[in-house]
Amino acid sequence: MSDIIMMGGSAGATGDAPHDAVHAFERHRAELRASKRVWNILLLAGFAICLGLSIYISQFYPDRLASGVPRIFEYFGTIIPDLQWDLLFEGRTEEGRAVPGSLTYWYTDFWDYVGLIFETILMAITATLLGTFFAFILSFSASANLAPSRWAYWISRRVFELSRGIPEILLALVFVFMIGIGPLAGVLAIAIHTTGALGKLFSEVNENASSRPIEGITAVGGTWAEKMAYGVVPQVAPNFFSYAMLRFEINVRASSIIGFVGAGGIGQELNRVISFYSDDRVLAVLILVVLTVTVIDLISERIRHGFIGKENF
Repeated sequence: MSDIIMMGGSAGATGDAPHDAVHAFERHRAELRASKRVWNILLLAGFAICLGLSIYISQFYPDRLASGVPRIFEYFGTIIPDLQWDLLFEGRTEEGRAVPGSLTYWYTDFWDYVGLIFETILMAITATLLGTFFAFILSFSASANLAPSRWAYWISRRVFELSRGIPEILLALVFVFMIGIGPLAGVLAIAIHTTGALGKLFSEVNENASSRPIEGITAVGGTWAEKMAYGVVPQVAPNFFSYAMLRFEINVRASSIIGFVGAGGIGQELNRVISFYSDDRVLAVLILVVLTVTVIDLISERIRHGFIGKENF
């Protein structure tokens, strides 16, 4: 009889165990949900405080914006050319002078602008190639799943952060002071920033690569460099190319901006006409810059999509 009672007690305890486990699970789940709710409220409150402070510090007020918008049109009113329809397509006179009110008169320095835009594109190409090369080399050691050592990972990450953390225009100022006015200063500044920006993107692509090819190469005794070259690069090459082309588009714009500090390109001419003239020549240069950037964007987009499409196919 005592054995029967003990067996019954054991059965009762065993029957209560699943109920206790479910109860513990539900209690823990409720605690997690409550903790998540508290953190969401805290993050939302922190975001609201930061947003309010940013609006206050920047004085981002509707009335201030409304009063400033008309001034934009006032400035553009000073740089709009005085074109006359009956003289719009007039060429140069026998003395070689352009007729006021014509497109020829407005774009008197057209070929100088074209030469500077070509220089700007070459600056962007050179800087993109240099930045892509160094980003490619360092991206593997900057990937958490591929780094050969902890120190290599830490150093590579800090190099990328330092490279992209310093604004391009500040780097250009330093190089202009160091090596003088000209395109070389701009190329070096953009290349350093490109290394940091692409390095971060490349390393994140590496961290998403499949580990199976690497394990296969490891099994046959491959070195770290061989694992990167044959196990990782074939997987990440299309994304690397896509990011590099996108960065080239950005560098064309950057090359137009850093010219303001004497780093060559069309930006240097734009700074000159704004500083000394502030007339229709400003708009003439701006239009060419916008057209150039637009064409570059369209061409690079077609190349990028075509390359990715072929790889996927």
